Formats: sequence, structure tokens, C-alpha cells
Amino acid sequence: MTKKVDVELKNIQKSFGSNVVVEDFNLQIAQGECISFLGPSGCGKTTTLNMIAGFLEPNQGELIIKGKKMNGVPSNKRDLGMVFQTYSLFPHMTVAENVAYGLKLRKVAKAEIQERVQKVLQLVKLPHVADRYPKQLSGGQRQRIAIARALVTEPSVLLLDEPLSNLDAKLREELREELKRLRQVIGVTTIFVTHDQEEAMYLSDRIVVLDHGKVEQIGTPWDIYNNPASEFVHEFIGKSNRMEGTVDTVEDTIIRLTTNAGISIEAKRRKIPFTVGDQVSIYVRPEKINVLDSVKSSDSSSNVATGVVRYSSFLGSFTECMIEAGGELLNVRLQAAPQDLGMEQGGIVKLNWKTEDVYVFPRKGS
Repeated sequence: MTKKVDVELKNIQKSFGSNVVVEDFNLQIAQGECISFLGPSGCGKTTTLNMIAGFLEPNQGELIIKGKKMNGVPSNKRDLGMVFQTYSLFPHMTVAENVAYGLKLRKVAKAEIQERVQKVLQLVKLPHVADRYPKQLSGGQRQRIAIARALVTEPSVLLLDEPLSNLDAKLREELREELKRLRQVIGVTTIFVTHDQEEAMYLSDRIVVLDHGKVEQIGTPWDIYNNPASEFVHEFIGKSNRMEGTVDTVEDTIIRLTTNAGISIEAKRRKIPFTVGDQVSIYVRPEKINVLDSVKSSDSSSNVATGVVRYSSFLGSFTECMIEAGGELLNVRLQAAPQDLGMEQGGIVKLNWKTEDVYVFPRKGS
């Protein structure tokens, strides 16, 4: 069964003078879906969120929420909840008064306000702070209260503008888990703006990757990571080893290449067309590189490199190694401790990777 569309952006464009900040943005967000706008500073993600919220008007295109065109409709008439990067709590009000503020503006009955405030504070696991003031709360507690205030009005769509960026790493992780839980309980359609790829992948059903106001790719976290549509997406999402090289042959399913350092590489042929002699960028993610048990010759001459371990670092869930192979410095991630892998500094190792784990893009400027 097809879900209803809660938010739709049709050919949205926003300019400030001659500066185009958002260009030809098209997106449908299903009821109950969590979408993240992900990209570097200045990519247009917050500008797009502000257009959805009604703080900015698009120069072109249509913005539709719950089947109604919202161009020109003020923000307080859009039935949205919003959580900002800064908590924006009223310092002179208690937690309960802060949470109740939106309901009072809507002239909800006093008894219902008390009931809904109590319910939403239970939801964010902070019923015991109802009588405290914001200055008496930790950063994580303040952001939970900001989320409670956004949810208490039972909005059609919840907008989150980098709500975790002011928190320390441990607190961010805890609140990220809390947001995931809340979404599962409430099921509210959510749009989440972030520059943190891990947050986007953890929370989102789909991710919109933006760069310089343009949509680079829309897809599930799995698709964005494993099937990047462009070199920008591949570089921005996760870590990767980048090598430069030349296309030697192009076959039905395989491209054969040679790196500038002389390593022979086979890559799965994808949608981007290549011809012999093209200058390309070649990517292999660190976790896709294997260390062979022996440095003896391999059955294949492609996707194999012998290298020297320059250093290794144990990071708990994996070991990160830097290996110099044929003039290329490769980052390799392995699921074991360095001593268990025999990855001593200066040691000789043989590496290999699969054809389908190699991504090839036209070299920038070539």
C-alpha cells in the first residue's frame, strides 16, 4: 500500500540577489518518513528547511504540505513543530511552562494542556524536571525539552535543524538514540538537517545529499553509501582511498585501469560512460580491502598490491592501518587487534579487493 505524501517540493529555487542557494529541488516525503538533508556548510540544506517552515519564501516552485500549497502561508499556519540548534527555551519560564507555550497560543483548555504536557514529558523521560528552569538543566535535558515543546502540539511534520550539534560526543549519541525511539513511538513525519553523515545514516529512512544548492543524490543510507551517484557523494559519505589513473579497456561489465603508481585495477562497470585513455579517480573504501594470509603471488594480477605497514591504530571495534603500496598510501580497516593480524610497523603485507568494491569517476578538471 502506497503511503500518503506529507511534504512535496516541486522545482523549488531560492536566490539571494544573483546567488542561487537552492536550485531545482524536487522531493516527495511520505507520511511517517524521516528524511535528512545532508551536506557541507553552504549547501542549501537549512535554507530549504526554512522554506518548508515558512521563514523564507521560494523564488520559484511549489511547496505542498498535507496536500495544500503553502507558498505565502505564514509559518504559524503550517502545523509544524521545529527544534533549533540552540534550544530557544524561555529562561523565565519553567520546563512545564515552556512546553505548554504553544498550546496556550492555540487556546487549548487548561486541563488538556496539563495532560498533554505531562504526557510529552513522560515521552522524553523528563517528568521530574517540570518545575525547574532551563538554567537548572544540562544541555541534553534542554534539547529534550525543546523536542517535547515541538511535539506537544502534535504537528503534522517535525523539523529538526541540527539539534545535536551543540552537544558533546557522548550526549549526541544518547540523544540520537532518543530521537530514533521517539520517532518509532510517535511516527511523525520528520525532516532532519545535519552536516554529520553518521547522524543522518542512523536516523533516516532516506537521505538527500546536497552540494552548492543542488541535489546530488536521494536514497536510503545503504544506497547512498554503497551506490554513490557522484564523486562528491562518495567523498562526503564515509572514508575512502582515492587513487588516480587511466582507463585501459572498457568491456561489457568490467573496466580495467592502471593507477599512476602502476597498480592494475578492475572495476565493475556502472552507469558513467568511459572510453580508453580517460583520466579517472578510483575509490576503494578501507573496510573493503583485505589482507591476504600470504605475500606470495595471487591468482589475479588486478586488485592486488604488496605494501609496507607504516602504522596501525586500534580503535576498539576495528584496527585502522596505513599501508604504502606501490606509491599509494592506503587506509585499511580490519576487524581485529594489530597483534592478532601481524600488522607490525615495517611489515610486508599483500592486499586485495573485489571488483564490485571499486568506484570510478571522471577526474575533476580532466
